[in-house]
Amino acid sequence: MRILAFDCAGAQCAAAILSDGDVLATRHSVAERGHAQLLIPMLVDLLGEAGLKFSDIDRFAVTTGPGSFTGIRVALAAAHGLALGTGKPIVGVTVFEAMAASATDVASRLLVAIDSRRTELFVQLFGSDGAPLTEPAMLPPKAIADWAGPGELTLTGDAAGLVAPHLAGMVANSPEAWTGQVDPAVVARLAAGRPIGPPPAPFYLRPPDAVPTKIR
Repeated sequence: MRILAFDCAGAQCAAAILSDGDVLATRHSVAERGHAQLLIPMLVDLLGEAGLKFSDIDRFAVTTGPGSFTGIRVALAAAHGLALGTGKPIVGVTVFEAMAASATDVASRLLVAIDSRRTELFVQLFGSDGAPLTEPAMLPPKAIADWAGPGELTLTGDAAGLVAPHLAGMVANSPEAWTGQVDPAVVARLAAGRPIGPPPAPFYLRPPDAVPTKIR
């Protein structure tokens, strides 16, 4: 199975192609904005390196959030367009799931913390087996220790450094082990093992800053 996976939910534009679990090609570009201009040329370049066409892909995988509203919309729009043009399915993966799957040497619990660019952080707890222990939440850093409850926590995510000072005596791993961005190859591997369902929708934990004006 060939899977083309991409992520624009954070401060990057990244993509990877997997064929039966092997990484054929990968790309990564740091990008706070401009995902719409970066993504499709990146995918075309990636396919060229792998010697493939979009029609050779068996399924597309995309991160659905939480994260940048614009980046999430760009990635999902691209995935829906590619699926429509090729007749191939899309699988959505949350940023929490991708980060949890990338974590190593997890203690009994893993805390994935994502920067919301606001005073609150996006957080979710996972077990050492990668299974979620809580629903995703949006909390100020000082409230996360009480929310998580007692016990050791392995940290990951681009907001790990923001929450760590509020978790005195609870953090089991060092900052060098905190993963900051999604690995698109991990997104592809997660998507490979999932059943095909309805096309994925954006996953938001807070309402957008701007909404379309209603036409009267």
